[in-house]
Amino acid sequence: MRKLSIVLSLLVVLLEPAASAGQQNTAASLTPAQVDEVVDHLIAGLSDYVFPDVAQRIQSELRAHRGEYRAINAPTALATRLTTDMRAVGHDKHLAVNFGEELGVKKSPTLEEREKAHAYDAANGYGVRSARRLPGNIGYIDLAYFSPDPDAGTQLAAAMQTISGTNALIIDLRRNGGGSGEAAGALLSYFFEDPVELPSPVERKGSQTTERQHWTMAFVTGPRFPARPIYVLTGIHTHSAAELCAYALKTMHRAIVIGEHTSGEATSATGEIDLGYNFTAFIANGQIISPITHTNWLGTGVQPDVVTVPGGELLSAYKTALGSVTPAIVSGDLAKERQTALADPQAALMEEVTGFPVP
Repeated sequence: MRKLSIVLSLLVVLLEPAASAGQQNTAASLTPAQVDEVVDHLIAGLSDYVFPDVAQRIQSELRAHRGEYRAINAPTALATRLTTDMRAVGHDKHLAVNFGEELGVKKSPTLEEREKAHAYDAANGYGVRSARRLPGNIGYIDLAYFSPDPDAGTQLAAAMQTISGTNALIIDLRRNGGGSGEAAGALLSYFFEDPVELPSPVERKGSQTTERQHWTMAFVTGPRFPARPIYVLTGIHTHSAAELCAYALKTMHRAIVIGEHTSGEATSATGEIDLGYNFTAFIANGQIISPITHTNWLGTGVQPDVVTVPGGELLSAYKTALGSVTPAIVSGDLAKERQTALADPQAALMEEVTGFPVP
């Protein structure tokens, strides 16, 4: 699955290489004239890129290499080259041209595409890899992406129900490809009693700039998890909407971020642009701005509070959680379980994974 981008009111849909809606406009081998059309549409689409001066430099770069593009007749090779050239100038990993991707983002998906997207999300647990209770009564939720599907909220509520009685929570975003900013906001809503303003998109259309404020929800369907400690695991494969989640919790002093810095994608878009011949482009027309820092993590990534070596994030967070939290209830069994986990956290985690005590 290719990396999802931050999307704020979009549907992730399955796109076949020869989708019926674009069959007549699909080319297995491109002619120079067809390449020109794709490049022209891309240059035009860049006019709404969030950073106008950067957009002009990218447009100039594309025009300068037009002759080289005409010599490329393989669609995937052209998509790769256009993406590489845009990113070399823009230094924005959200800039992308795709050809016949299985997973894409469309502004106005068809009913068939909606059904395929729903089936895809259902088969992937709406982005929730797992939600469980670790030994010592520590909650753990592993999220692959933030699904824009309407049923994703139910899945998130179920995950929060699973960990609702734990003393602390570890949110694993190390392999999270991003996704829906609204779904990320839904998750964040569980961690605050009252609505709080979240990092929100500031969008550009022509000469107009508009901020669309995002707040946590006043009502959630699952149990909230306020006040108790939260630890967020991050790494270089933590992308866009997942970065928003980590950045919001960190800057609001609601969580400790543990691991490596994130990917550094803080731009947003309202959909992919159709370039013709089954090519699409993701051109960001906004960037996410924090109401607290008045900036974002673009290019730098979200910096962890505790830096660990790759692979050591979970153990570090687990040790910290076990040693610092106060149990919610007095229980001999729970106290014994916690002491056993504290004595050898690595063995406790291994037993949780395998189901068998470590010899």
